[in-house]
Amino acid sequence: RATSKEYSNAESVVYEGLGPHGVALIIECLTDNKNRTVKALRNKFNRMDGSMTPVGYMFDKRGRIWFSKGDTDASLDEMYGKAIDAGADDIAELEDGKVEVICEFSQLQAVTQYLAKEAGYVIERMEGTFIPNTFVELDDQQAEELATIVDDIEELEDVLKVYCNVA
Repeated sequence: RATSKEYSNAESVVYEGLGPHGVALIIECLTDNKNRTVKALRNKFNRMDGSMTPVGYMFDKRGRIWFSKGDTDASLDEMYGKAIDAGADDIAELEDGKVEVICEFSQLQAVTQYLAKEAGYVIERMEGTFIPNTFVELDDQQAEELATIVDDIEELEDVLKVYCNVA
């Protein structure tokens, strides 16, 4: 995988395309050879009767942070309040007691620092992500087909992550 390779001149690149059943795909890659990567992806899109075409307008680039209360004795409501104060746009409690925050991508670092330093929470993970703003509904068979395709794309050496707009 791209994250396990040592690249001296690696570039982060993002490719977009339409897959089967009108599903939009955004593919983040880390590569030392963009020609090799785009050729491999184009091959995958051709085999699935898809096309590499702009679909970025169907997604919003956002920041995502997972945190826990750490040593604080904060209630969930207090954690929500601090996250809103920090600049969060959306907040959700996860099954394991952690909290997920969605914020503007440009505010990811500032929100993370506020939650860690000002509120004293433990940041479990933070990342930039693509969140769909339009969704495609798939039946079970179509969803299974798409999962196989996404797995196939993720097996490419330079691929870091694949985002899709399935509801």
